[in-house]
Amino acid sequence: MQPAVTAIILNWNDAGDTLRCLQSVYASDYRTLRVLVVDNASQDDSVAVIRRHYPPIDLIANSENLGYAGGNNVGIERAIEQGADYVLILNDDIVVDPTMVSALVTAAQDHPEGGIFGPKVYSLDEPNVLLSAGAVLRRWSELSSRALGCVDDGRWDRIAEVDYLWGCAVLVSRHAIAKAGMLDPEFFAYHEDIDWCYRIRAAGYKVLFVPQAKAWHPDTRRWREESALVTYYMSRNHLQLISKHHLGTGEMLGSLATFARRLVSWSVRPKWRHKRHQRDALARALFDFTRGRFGRADHIH
Repeated sequence: MQPAVTAIILNWNDAGDTLRCLQSVYASDYRTLRVLVVDNASQDDSVAVIRRHYPPIDLIANSENLGYAGGNNVGIERAIEQGADYVLILNDDIVVDPTMVSALVTAAQDHPEGGIFGPKVYSLDEPNVLLSAGAVLRRWSELSSRALGCVDDGRWDRIAEVDYLWGCAVLVSRHAIAKAGMLDPEFFAYHEDIDWCYRIRAAGYKVLFVPQAKAWHPDTRRWREESALVTYYMSRNHLQLISKHHLGTGEMLGSLATFARRLVSWSVRPKWRHKRHQRDALARALFDFTRGRFGRADHIH
């Protein structure tokens, strides 16, 4: 019998992308696949739209926005209760290849030492350009996605152990979850996938990139660079990672120095005047980190 897999798609005010994601998931060749949508307290008509297009779908409507970590945890709990051997975490704006689930499960069965598995992630706009083939940590101040922006020319066609995987599409075994725990809601959004991979490795499992599995995701790099909210969460959570896992005074001081230089540059250099909101968000991130304020940040927009 095939292992039981539950795909968890977290929706937040994005029914259009979620419907496209669902269409690709339902085209999967993997037959013992459950699909679960978790709506993170959308303010639009997402829940009604999704239910109208897929009336039998298993959909959990959260009463509040629990973030990427907390929202997915609700789905993970349901999936484990229903007997899932693996949970497949999917961003609502991702499109998966029909063979992706099968490829990930095959790799998981062939590599029981693995706890979390991820596909090749391509750009939706440039379908043969890679966004990720797994990622490595040169230092904690240098988080590097392998193959980012590269045409897929066959260089990343072997299963490989990596430091972490993009959380937009990952398959995680229930055994790894039992030992390492679920996503940490204190991160709320961004870097919770890195933290999860770190804890899964600490629990004795490998983090494996599976090139036979493929998915497509929007290239959000420019949007993320322009977003004050992303600046806040990525900066605060980066420091939180270093602190949580006791990664050393040198890493902490180096990261703080980098952020301080960025604050000064965004404040005094004319070419960065348009970064005023990101500068303020970065300053608040540093302030909140020193106060131990984590989770959802309603004071950043």
